[in-house]
Amino acid sequence: MEKKKFDFSGWVKVHVAEFKRIIWPSREEIVKQTLSVIAISLIFGCVVIAFDYIVEFGYNALVSLLG
Repeated sequence: MEKKKFDFSGWVKVHVAEFKRIIWPSREEIVKQTLSVIAISLIFGCVVIAFDYIVEFGYNALVSLLG
């Protein structure tokens, strides 16, 4: 069985051809998606913080009743 040599120039040509087929998003789309990710992250963070305070309040109330 004969091993084939690695063809670096062919490998590069294939990858350059694939990159030409990519449809890149516009600047406006990137800005909208980035702002959406930031907004959703902030909202989720607020929900996690609120849930943490609720659990902490419940735990402290339970400890004060039992202790």
